[in-house]
Amino acid sequence: MKSSGSTSEQSRIYNERIILRLVRQHPDISRVSIAEQTGLSAQTISVITSSLLERQLLHVAGKVKGRRGQPSIKLSINKKGAYGLGINVDRDHISAALLDFSGECVLLVERAVSFPTENMAKQIASDLIEEVKATLGDDWSRVQGIGLTRPDYMDSWLETLVTDQDQLSNLDSLKDALSYWRSDAFETWLAESTGLVCFCENDAVAAATSELLLAPGVLPLDFFYLFVSTACGGSVVTNGECYFGSHGKAGSFGLIPTATGKHGKWILEALSLSSLRRFLWSNQLTWPDCDEAWQDDVYIKAVSQWSNDVAHEVASALAAVVALYDPEAILIGGRLPTTVLTALITELEQVVAQQSTLPIPPIRHAQTGQTAGVLGAAVLPLYEIFAPQKNLLLLSSKDKQRNTREKP
Repeated sequence: MKSSGSTSEQSRIYNERIILRLVRQHPDISRVSIAEQTGLSAQTISVITSSLLERQLLHVAGKVKGRRGQPSIKLSINKKGAYGLGINVDRDHISAALLDFSGECVLLVERAVSFPTENMAKQIASDLIEEVKATLGDDWSRVQGIGLTRPDYMDSWLETLVTDQDQLSNLDSLKDALSYWRSDAFETWLAESTGLVCFCENDAVAAATSELLLAPGVLPLDFFYLFVSTACGGSVVTNGECYFGSHGKAGSFGLIPTATGKHGKWILEALSLSSLRRFLWSNQLTWPDCDEAWQDDVYIKAVSQWSNDVAHEVASALAAVVALYDPEAILIGGRLPTTVLTALITELEQVVAQQSTLPIPPIRHAQTGQTAGVLGAAVLPLYEIFAPQKNLLLLSSKDKQRNTREKP
C-alpha cells in the first residue's frame, strides 16, 4: 500500500478542523487559548479563524477582558453556519434528522414501516425531506450534505427478523422486493433528488460516529459500539475514529455465530428487537405500548429471562472482542427500550466476566440512545467535511476512495 505525505493544503484543512473542534468543545474560546492548546502560530490561527468567520462557521461571542493591550475576541460555533441532514432506513422505520452546526437536533421525524421496498422508501424519504426544507427555508443552502444510514443485508435472515404475519407468509416476494437494497441505487437517488452530496454508512458505524461527535463529556478513545435494532451490528472505534478494516467490514459483530442457536444461528438474530418480540409472543405477551409497562412484574420477569438467554449466546463473542481489541469500554445503543437494555447490560457484565480471563471493560448505555441511527446519519456530512480525521494528513489510495463519496 502506497501512502502520500501531507501537502500544505491538507495541513491547512486539518488545522482548520482542529480549530473547529476546539471551539465546539470550548465555546467562547480566545485565539490565545487556541494557540496554547494547539501549538499553532498566532498568524496561522488568525488566518484560519478569519476565514471561518468570513464563511460564517464561527461568530464573535464577545471580547476577553482583563488582558493588557487590545482585547482578544471570543469565538463560538455559529449554529446556523452549516447543517447536516440524515436519513435512516431501517427494517422497521424510516426517519430523518436535521442537526445544526453545534450538533443540536433541530428536527427529528419518523415513520413506522416493515421492511421498506424501493417505492415506499422513496415516498417516505421525499416527504421527510420536504419537512426539513420547510423548517429551514432559505437556510436550506447551508445543508452540507445528506447522510444515509441503513443496515447491511436488508434482504437476509427474513425467517427470523420478520415479525409481521402477512410478510411471513410471502417471504419470497418480500425477498425479491428487498434485493433493491443490495446496490447503492437509493444513495444515488437521494443525491440526485436533493442536489446534495450523499454520505453513506451502515447504521452501526453511523451510530458510533454520532457518539463521537454528540455525546457530552469526554469519551474513551478506544471503544466497541454495539447497535441493536431489528437486527444488530457493531463498530470499532480506535484512537477516536471508526476503524473499517481492509474491506470496510470491521466490527461486524452480528455476523458471529451464537453459542447455541436458541434465538437464532447468528448474533444479529439473537441480539435484536425481532428476537425480543418473538420471545414475548412465545410467552403470550404483547409489545408494551408505553415505557412504564416494562416495569410490570410480568415484563420484568420476561425481560430478565431473555437478557440472560441472549447474554449467554453472545458472551464468548464479546470476550473475543475484549481479547483481540482491548477496548476501554463497550457501548450499547440503538432501539432497545431502556429497561431492557439495563437488564441486558447487567447480564452481560456477569456472563462475559465468567468467560474471559481478561478484565472486562465497562459495559454501558451509549449516550445518543435510541435515536443514534438517524443522528448518526445527520452527523455524517458534518463529520466528513469538518472533523479532523488523521487520514487527511496521510492518505493511502484506499483512504482517498473512502473519503471521496460524492455521487453524480
